Amino acid sequence: MSNKTSVTKKYQTTIPKAIRKVLGVEAGEDVEWHVVKSMVVVHKKEKFKDPVKFLTSQIKLDIDAVKLVKEARDEMK
Repeated sequence: MSNKTSVTKKYQTTIPKAIRKVLGVEAGEDVEWHVVKSMVVVHKKEKFKDPVKFLTSQIKLDIDAVKLVKEARDEMK
């Protein structure tokens, strides 16, 4: 799924409707942003108890999501 938005002068952007629907995000709720290699992952903490399972269910690329998460954790240490 790909959607395009613009970033305002205050560095704000709108989460596209299709993405909000998938995440189940409502106005006023918090989301978490994570950088994994060159990708940005946004999730609603309450909904995704297993982020690796979520990532692997959403990504149809030939990548190893578990390896990416491990590498990201190692970089944060």
